[in-house]
Amino acid sequence: SSGINAEYGGAVNYSYWYEIDKTKLHSEIQLKFKVHYYDSDTQQFVQDACNISYFKHVWDNTMSIFLLPFVSATSRNAILNRGLMFVASSLLFEEMLSHCFRKESVLDIGAGDGNVTSKFADLFTSVYATECSPPMRNRLQARGYHLMELDTWHQRSYDAVSCLNVLDRCHEPYKLLQDMYNTVKINGGTVLIALVLPYHGSVEGINSWERQRDPLRIKGVSLEEQLSSLILDVLKPMGFELNLATKVPYLCTGDIQAKYYSLSDCLISLNVRPQQQQPSDSDSYVVSNVSH
Repeated sequence: SSGINAEYGGAVNYSYWYEIDKTKLHSEIQLKFKVHYYDSDTQQFVQDACNISYFKHVWDNTMSIFLLPFVSATSRNAILNRGLMFVASSLLFEEMLSHCFRKESVLDIGAGDGNVTSKFADLFTSVYATECSPPMRNRLQARGYHLMELDTWHQRSYDAVSCLNVLDRCHEPYKLLQDMYNTVKINGGTVLIALVLPYHGSVEGINSWERQRDPLRIKGVSLEEQLSSLILDVLKPMGFELNLATKVPYLCTGDIQAKYYSLSDCLISLNVRPQQQQPSDSDSYVVSNVSH
């Protein structure tokens, strides 16, 4: 994918992972953008990635080649316990979810092996998750998370829903956003989104990637322009209210070529107003306006 940075360890100034030109953000977003920093959880992930032995990488690479004809890259990673992901620290997740006043239940969409989910799972009484990959689903079950089916998860409500780096990896991101909106609107809950910017939408097959059928219509070229467009042109018209946004590195443990890989990720906390009564005409317009 375009924008991936291969990192080789050693002395690095990690501040660039978090830097952004706030003057290029829309004024409505500037006040709600938080500049984060290289915190202890992130340091630990990078250190652990750098400590993975070369022989482990060689073994994983050999086995991955053997499994190549049979399963997707995601499932190969689950089987080999490699390619661990990191989005944000427990501390940052707690801050991003601080607007979620009721914390009985959370759903993590596309939760992978649950490594990222585990950073905020303790904030909630019950943790639910969806995942396509059967080996990844096994890892989620081993963590004690409640697995939900891809076609029925949206038939119940949650206090919070996280969708971390999935909107650019599914064919119908608008439908996914609408389903998330509907599942948290009863309690006025929180939706947490992570999206790699600049935006490159593609969907994983067993041995290939294909373009999204209905990609997000995000304007602009730079990260700042695209973040502003995502919030104002995509999320706000659907009824989402911005709580907080920040930029973080989307990290993945490495392989023979690099110690780890990074992408520029935007983490966005959104609230949905409670809707106990029947929606008004204006609410109906918002919903119908985003049906794709």
